[in-house]
Amino acid sequence: MKKARTRIIWGIVIVIIAVIVIARVFKKQEPVVPTPDPVVTVQTPQMGDILLTTDLVGTIEPADIVYIYPKAGGDVTAVNVKAGDVVAAGQVLLEIDTKQVDTSRNSMDAAKVAWDDAQSTLTRMAPLHASGFVSDKEFEGYQTAAEAKRLQYESAKIAYENQMEFSHVTSPISGRVEQLNVEVHDTVGNSNQLCVIAGDSGNNVTFYVTEKVKNHLNAGDPITVIKEGTEYGGNVIEVSNMAEASVGLFKIKASVDDNEAMAAGTSVELRVPSASARNTMLIPNNSVYYKAGDAYVYTYDNGIIHEVPVEVGIYDKENIAVLSGITLDDRVLTTWTSELKEGTKVTLETEVPATLEMNGTEAEVQVNMQVIRENSQTDKAESPAADQSQAQ
Repeated sequence: MKKARTRIIWGIVIVIIAVIVIARVFKKQEPVVPTPDPVVTVQTPQMGDILLTTDLVGTIEPADIVYIYPKAGGDVTAVNVKAGDVVAAGQVLLEIDTKQVDTSRNSMDAAKVAWDDAQSTLTRMAPLHASGFVSDKEFEGYQTAAEAKRLQYESAKIAYENQMEFSHVTSPISGRVEQLNVEVHDTVGNSNQLCVIAGDSGNNVTFYVTEKVKNHLNAGDPITVIKEGTEYGGNVIEVSNMAEASVGLFKIKASVDDNEAMAAGTSVELRVPSASARNTMLIPNNSVYYKAGDAYVYTYDNGIIHEVPVEVGIYDKENIAVLSGITLDDRVLTTWTSELKEGTKVTLETEVPATLEMNGTEAEVQVNMQVIRENSQTDKAESPAADQSQAQ
């Protein structure tokens, strides 16, 4: 009876040991996977330009434009052109009766007669002076009188020519008549604009900007002109340094490519440079972080990242200008991770081993296979002891 009880106890012990061994063999062991360093990408700064633009509205104007005013008032007696006509330099546009042409012509004619008489008298006195019948003093008086009459004639002639010019209004340039503001029988004065002549050298665009934008504009800067959805190129020609009193803005003039498609006086949309940074150090926008309003970047050096304060300038959709803080040789992080901080160990994306690039399932399979191999070796080592216990 005692032996039977002992056998039962040993049987229970053996079963317990067997259960423990089996549980140990088939127990799933959790793999211990080391936490890898954050993987980052870096980029060295590059030299380049940033050009920011602002949208404005401009007006197409002729590159050369002349506003014609009369030089003397009077009645319009003839109009020789109409709006839209092409004219040549020197062509008579209209005629004005200044009421002084006839008077000035009469004065010129009278002056010419007086000069001829004085010249004739001087000619008659010349031989008498040579014979001694006319003294030197008298002869000099004849000479002086003849010269005075000549000057009077020249003055009267100039006055007549001026009146003729005043009465015949001509175009100073070749181009097109854009506006004609008078008709025959109109009475005009010096302040009346007669017509507007646009030169044949094409069109420009004028627009107005604030002082801040003006300070970033220079002759030669490119602009974009948009007319009915079509874009045209252009370049700044003139930048005024004096604000227009009526609007408090600065007038800018720019050329327009293919400007024949745009009528003078029409409005166009513009994209104009508003700020620029030329030949400056650039890094990607997402490389810059801010702390209490101060900018900083992370640089990479032998597997360690460092927080570096920087001074930044303007930026566009891709890049930001760096004014100071880093050099062209620095390797700036372009990857964000929550583990970024001074002194963090990181791995460059180009240095990641192939085994670390596997997805989680593949890595887990490899770890589990290793655990099974280890368990198999343990099983082989423990199996004889289990068989021996069971035999007892």
